[in-house]
Amino acid sequence: MYELMLVSKIGKGEELLSLVEKNLKNASAVDLVVDKLGKKPLAYTIKKQTEAEFIVMNFNVDGAAISDLTDILRLEQENLLRYLLTVRKNKKIKQKKQALKKEEVVIKEEKAKPKVTVVTTKVKKTTQTSKVVKKTSTTNVKGKKKI
Repeated sequence: MYELMLVSKIGKGEELLSLVEKNLKNASAVDLVVDKLGKKPLAYTIKKQTEAEFIVMNFNVDGAAISDLTDILRLEQENLLRYLLTVRKNKKIKQKKQALKKEEVVIKEEKAKPKVTVVTTKVKKTTQTSKVVKKTSTTNVKGKKKI
């Protein structure tokens, strides 16, 4: 999964978007999602521009097609101010890995926590006779007592 952010001149975003989409379709990209963020002010001037159009694209494509795409973007001087291409991990795969790690931790904790039984004896003395009282309490590893 790749994410491409394009920063284009005002009014030139559609031309740039069609160029990139055409090249991605030729490279047989799948799961193409385009999100137009609109016109935003720039933090500093780029090529005498103070505002720009922002476009974010998410897609899946082979790694060989990425070099062709970056070559095209590097040569595009007229409409494009900046671009950023990043590899984005799929959230579903990441969530599955996290769930598996949590299950492994729970299993390890269950194996690591032996139940401890503590028997305490209290002797109460009265004036007449002495009585022995036995109480059984269970303590788990965290130190909490259950009586």
